[in-house]
Amino acid sequence: MKKKSFLSGIGAKLALAAVALTTVVFTSCEKEEFNVEPIEQAPASATIFATVYDQTTGENLGTATTTIAAGENGAIAKQKVTVICPFSSAEYLPVASIDVEVPEVAKGQMILIPVTFYAQKIASAAQNVSTSKDEDSIEQVKSESNKTSKEYTGTGKPQEVEYDALVGTKILNKTELYSYIETLVNSRAMSNDNVIAVLKALVDTYDNMATKTIKTEVTMTEGVTFVFKPVTPMTEYVMSISATVDNVIYTIPNVKVKEAGTTDAGLEVLSHGHGHGDNGNAGGGAAGK
Repeated sequence: MKKKSFLSGIGAKLALAAVALTTVVFTSCEKEEFNVEPIEQAPASATIFATVYDQTTGENLGTATTTIAAGENGAIAKQKVTVICPFSSAEYLPVASIDVEVPEVAKGQMILIPVTFYAQKIASAAQNVSTSKDEDSIEQVKSESNKTSKEYTGTGKPQEVEYDALVGTKILNKTELYSYIETLVNSRAMSNDNVIAVLKALVDTYDNMATKTIKTEVTMTEGVTFVFKPVTPMTEYVMSISATVDNVIYTIPNVKVKEAGTTDAGLEVLSHGHGHGDNGNAGGGAAGK
């Protein structure tokens, strides 16, 4: 019965090995004693697993792990660890670090501590965005010429052509607006710097004038050479922008805007060919906003 008492004092995994040893021992005619070496426990292990999600869409933006090493005694003392968000982007607001309380971990133990970060896109931090245009400020201003297209030769059949058009809007006093925004902010939960970044990004969304390549078809007399000299009419006006950021409503007044209208393709015939096509009128020729 001594054998039974011995087995009951060790773990099941070690018991199998112990049984094998005792089998050998008990085949001897003489009483023998033997010692079981104690199992050396592994050093304590603590891992912090950080995950970053997009606050609006829930998209997983990244993960990272931080491993805390055991001390000389093989254990991990209770401590505070500052975890830095493993994701950053110019399109997102900065994410504050998180202080994690790591408990005492004894030798032979391991723990996993999950940490969750939420990152918010700057553009999505502004809610309930609206604009109000001052109708009395609307003014037609000088049109802007775009780059002359490459030279084409008519085929007498529909052919694809390209020309450049200006589209979108441009903010004319962005520096002035930025300065105003910096004096406007009175944040609650978010830092003032973050709210300022959101409002500036909001202004930037209206500063989007760009050149767009327009593709269309024209039918020109065979042999005729022609180009496009597109011209875009421009309108200027003043508007205000309102938005809610961090549960505070902000209004940015006196936003001076230049807006591109519908581009005139500006077809220009360079030389007349000797073909016998129908006419020299373009079948396309205008670009919308």
